[in-house]
Amino acid sequence: MEILIIALIPLSLLLLGAGFLVVAQVSGFMQSSFFNQRQHFSNMVIQQYMERIALAQGQLYQRKQELEGMSVKLSLSNQELGRLNEMKSKFLSMVVHDVRTPLASIRGFSELLLKKNVGEREAMYLKNIVSSTDQLGRLIADLTDLAMIEAGKLKMEKTDFFFPEMAKDILPGLSINAQKKGVDLVVHDFPEGVLVDGDKFRLSQVFMNLVNNAIKFTPADKKVEISFRREGKYVVTMVKDAGIGIHSSETKKIFEKFYQAKHQKDEKLRKQGWGLGLSIAQEVVRAHQGDIGAASPGLGKGSTFWFKVPVKS
Repeated sequence: MEILIIALIPLSLLLLGAGFLVVAQVSGFMQSSFFNQRQHFSNMVIQQYMERIALAQGQLYQRKQELEGMSVKLSLSNQELGRLNEMKSKFLSMVVHDVRTPLASIRGFSELLLKKNVGEREAMYLKNIVSSTDQLGRLIADLTDLAMIEAGKLKMEKTDFFFPEMAKDILPGLSINAQKKGVDLVVHDFPEGVLVDGDKFRLSQVFMNLVNNAIKFTPADKKVEISFRREGKYVVTMVKDAGIGIHSSETKKIFEKFYQAKHQKDEKLRKQGWGLGLSIAQEVVRAHQGDIGAASPGLGKGSTFWFKVPVKS
């Protein structure tokens, strides 16, 4: 019966079915081949990523080890720096204490001899001794302040005072220094009623430092201008000179300890300072919640130093 049914199916249909079967087999083979290729490619990409991740993990571990080693070295270096800094502070304190007394004795005896009838040459020598002891005295004072700053013991004795009165008390002595140098000291009008809560002595020290520096670096027959102005809640003091100016790369560096301008060619002027005055002034102004800075049009064009402190309302 089955043989008879098959025999009744036309030959064309049998051929068509066989063709479909072949196409299906070929299609299935191609799909299987494509799937295998895609799977192989995916496996290869995954393998590459895994290798890269492993490499990155190895490098990360190596960097971690290096960082830990550097951290240990840095910790030891910081401890050593702290120890050296403490030794330096103690050394400064010892120098200040041990030098101040004999220095005062040298100056006192020199002034005493000057009052006696000594020859012209001897008098010149004695005046040089007094001048040198004064210079060393200023250095000792700066080193004392530096030692106190580094020890965190520079205290501000704050009281209420009128800022213009502080400046007026100092200006006569500064004018004498300017006259000796042949510099014209020009003082502009003071703002009225400026009350400051601060350390009058320390702010006077800042003001004197800026003006004396301006006089020192200004050539004879030139002028130094001092002006004041209110700026919001601050009073600003500006000291403009006609000196050598400041290179643009040094406007911040000049406030660092022991820093001296690289473009200052006058060795005599360089030897008159130690690079401490401006750094101490910066500490004093910042202790008053103020600011200090300098500006210059360029070398040979003078400079303006300024500082500002809050005004008491």
